Amino acid sequence: MKSFIIFLFGVLLMVSSCQEARNQMKEDLKPTARGEVGEIILIMDSTQWAGPLGEQVKSMYRAPMPGLPQAEPMFDISKVNPLKINDVFRSSTNMIFVMTLDSQTGQSERIKEYFTNKSLKMIQSDSSLFMAVHRDEFAKGQIVLYLFSQTEDLLIKKMEENRDQLIGIFENSAIENTKDKLFKSKETALMKALKEDFGFEISIPYGWDLAKQNKNFVWLRRLEPTFEQDIFIHSDLYTDQSIFENIGAYRDRITETFLRDSEKPDKYITRQLQEYVPMETKQISFKGRFAIEARGLWKISDNSGGGPFVSYTIVDEANQRVYYIEGYVYSPGTNKKNLVREVNAILSTFSLPPAENAAAMQ
Repeated sequence: MKSFIIFLFGVLLMVSSCQEARNQMKEDLKPTARGEVGEIILIMDSTQWAGPLGEQVKSMYRAPMPGLPQAEPMFDISKVNPLKINDVFRSSTNMIFVMTLDSQTGQSERIKEYFTNKSLKMIQSDSSLFMAVHRDEFAKGQIVLYLFSQTEDLLIKKMEENRDQLIGIFENSAIENTKDKLFKSKETALMKALKEDFGFEISIPYGWDLAKQNKNFVWLRRLEPTFEQDIFIHSDLYTDQSIFENIGAYRDRITETFLRDSEKPDKYITRQLQEYVPMETKQISFKGRFAIEARGLWKISDNSGGGPFVSYTIVDEANQRVYYIEGYVYSPGTNKKNLVREVNAILSTFSLPPAENAAAMQ
């Protein structure tokens, strides 16, 4: 009997090992996801796409990216007929499947085939369910968002209530994909020097240079024939919350002090105060710390140039410091969305110094 139990355990172990091997082989055979940064393949019923549900999807994912001088959609949506989806589409980096149980067209029924019977029953019985995010579903490095509900009206309501979260899934993906492309090669010597001088860490892609540095200010830039990207970091004592009452004015004090033309001191960087593209701010958590994200337009004081910027004002309460980090872009006559995403991706790598190094940037 004992021998039989040992034999049975061995068989079960072998079966389990074989299953794991098959699962691993299945994963290894998956293609690498492909697609441009910010590109989304959308799978939904064509009738729903032309109606209120489609308008809800468009209002979220084709909404203009905040802070750009000309409207550019946040994402590039490609609508695909569910009956025509193939392995090429399934290998896309970003995918959205949209389905409601009350739609029974041929296209909707095809989308339902991506759901198990158990999942469909759960959706039918629980009106709170409306989304699921799967990674590496059909390809490695892929994000697939499933949006579903009992009815079209209920899904529209759920999408609007969770708008920021649903947009953030793909914006975060765009930033991560941008980082993968940017940081294949880095300016490691410059990164090391900044860490030694100031204590903070930030990843700097190859091709960026140090433009200016003093005790509490660092300016990095990338100059190309058709565009320019800049990042600066400023640190100050954190005494109270008054700076958050007007982030724009706080930013202007920094740029008017440190970003002046050395040959023409009356020229400096400031903000464009235009009603059609107002500066937008929102409270966020930057790696666990209180921060304000801001997006808007900058300009040279003589109106000879300008463009979009994105910034983060970050509080380091443990060290009583406040950091203002910004990335801005100059690229006249071209789309700027991806250039802004690149500087934002660099800003996202910023790490504050530990307490013992905080005095370095004072």
